Amino acid sequence: MADMGDEQMMDISNNDGGNFGGMNQDNNNEPMITESIPRLNGEMLQSGEFQGNEVSIVGAYIGPNQADNTIQEFQASDNRKFTVKLNIDQPWDGYQTKFIEVRGFVNNDGSITQNSYQEYGNEFAMSTWDKFVQLTHQYPSLF
Repeated sequence: MADMGDEQMMDISNNDGGNFGGMNQDNNNEPMITESIPRLNGEMLQSGEFQGNEVSIVGAYIGPNQADNTIQEFQASDNRKFTVKLNIDQPWDGYQTKFIEVRGFVNNDGSITQNSYQEYGNEFAMSTWDKFVQLTHQYPSLF
């Protein structure tokens, strides 16, 4: 039986050049490139580098801006504050948890116009998340 297993392994590994079913290639045998939305912390958001781009940022929800309830205030994983402008064309019932991932486009003033959000609950390891965010920029080919 050992010989049969070796033959099967040989067939699998030689089936498509060792690319495990072509998961890393398109139909033309070209490498596929997957772009992801950059994950940011507060410093990265305020750097200006991502203006006009779609981004993702996790923050601790502080509350609505006193002067304008379409602006929501957050504290990022690196403890910097940032604001999120709600898209008034989308329904919104308020955030139900403390930690929120916001996806949206970065405005010229460093705020984000929210396209979508994901609630992460009331307990979240923000310092660990900040380290992860930094790693996604240090090793972008992995993320």
